[in-house]
Amino acid sequence: MTQLVSKHAVVQTAGLTLLLVPLAGGLLRRVLGSTDDQSIMSLFSIIRHYRSTDFRAFMKSHREAIEKAKETGDYVPGVVNYYTLMSNLITLCSGPFWHFVPMFKHLSRKQNHEKFHHTVTEYLEASKSDKILEIGCGYGEMGRQVAKISGASVTGLTMADQEIVGGNERIKAAGLQDRCEIVQGNYHSTKFEAASFDKVFGIYTLKYSSDLEKVFKEMARVLKPGGRFLSYEILVTDKYDSSDALQRSYVENISTCTCMPPLWSAQAMRDAALKAGLVPKVEEDIGACSNARPWYSCFTGNGLYYLLACPLLVPLMKIGEKVRLLPPAFTDWFESLLMHPTVDFVRAGRRGIISGTVIMTWTKQS
Repeated sequence: MTQLVSKHAVVQTAGLTLLLVPLAGGLLRRVLGSTDDQSIMSLFSIIRHYRSTDFRAFMKSHREAIEKAKETGDYVPGVVNYYTLMSNLITLCSGPFWHFVPMFKHLSRKQNHEKFHHTVTEYLEASKSDKILEIGCGYGEMGRQVAKISGASVTGLTMADQEIVGGNERIKAAGLQDRCEIVQGNYHSTKFEAASFDKVFGIYTLKYSSDLEKVFKEMARVLKPGGRFLSYEILVTDKYDSSDALQRSYVENISTCTCMPPLWSAQAMRDAALKAGLVPKVEEDIGACSNARPWYSCFTGNGLYYLLACPLLVPLMKIGEKVRLLPPAFTDWFESLLMHPTVDFVRAGRRGIISGTVIMTWTKQS
């Protein structure tokens, strides 16, 4: 009798375990998030995938590129160097969605990005007959989505070899070879003929430019008469006070971490467009609505910001390096290029000194 009870208890325990393990796993995933959704779990994925990376050499080249960019005013080589490592890493942690979008309360982060694809297509007024250029396209996710939604033909432009190869592979996987392609080029001075495109757009692209006037002049050149240029950018707001050391540190960290020039203001965009002869059509902060969470809530809503802001994290990583659980210079890279600018986006966003959801459009006169 005792043996029967014992066997019955074992069966019950095993059954309960089989039931609880997937439930616990589901709860853990809910708390930590998925690896490609800018979550706490993303950090573990980084450590697993980049254990053999030479972070010391990368940080050396990154800092050299920043100093050279400050001397010459040309940030493009530094940006290209940054993305040789960071393109795949950002994709690993964020999926194909690299930019901030309006975070509507009833939608997940990925659903908000899908909604944003339609929003851009609508503001661009893209149609099936259009020939469209996406500048600074990265792996071309936004261009592929515009092509899918509108039926337009989209050419992506990027400087990074890795993004050209990876982007064209993604185009092939999506079955869009007849409508999409990615080519190499600098959007300050392209090789396209004048009046080549019906529409041009850039998503978080002009923040990498140190010469807005040159960019807008080139966009006006490649646009057909009556064509439209759309820009969606991270911009400093009118609340930003450059004499405030704390505010300045947030804004400068965002630029320096990614080897960008100082962030532009909306007024600088307006002035450059006017000088290029483009006519303003729309200027709107599409994230400033009552049914949306702040654009930076993709970092705060899942706890990632609070983990990165924890003062114990960096000391623990240094210990991890000493005992060889982490590769050399991992902490330097992590603190310089992941912790910052993430925490700076949140802190600057909370103060209202930068916005991540401003969309602006202009047309070229017929």
